[in-house]
Amino acid sequence: MMTITMLIMAIQNFLKKELADDTQPVPPVLLGYLLPDASVNPVYPVIMIRPAEGEGDSVRGQIQIKLHFGTSSEDDTGLIVLLNLMERVRILLLRQRVLEQKFSLDASWTWKLDEEHPSAIWRGELTTTWALPQIRQEVVL
Repeated sequence: MMTITMLIMAIQNFLKKELADDTQPVPPVLLGYLLPDASVNPVYPVIMIRPAEGEGDSVRGQIQIKLHFGTSSEDDTGLIVLLNLMERVRILLLRQRVLEQKFSLDASWTWKLDEEHPSAIWRGELTTTWALPQIRQEVVL
């Protein structure tokens, strides 16, 4: 299994476990996008974990992981639920900082709300940056 796959699965497992310890219901935590049948009748709230972009050199690598959040409500409570969910996840990740003793979260992060959204759907995005484990060269010339 590749490192990026291991990272997004580690984030998924961490969020499922930590959010289950909370008093709020645990939303589905998905890798990538909504499942095809869910796009017709999506389940909200939801968290989707998506690798965005990465960079590195022979010493260090890092990758941005975007966490997409969605909630649904006919009134502004959808916004409140969205912001609370995003904040819960941000705090959980920043308290932990290291997942599976190999993926380290950078202290910087950004978040934004989708300015345009379908009626009754509220969406937001939390962007995190992770240090990847160093890859050791096996063949020396």
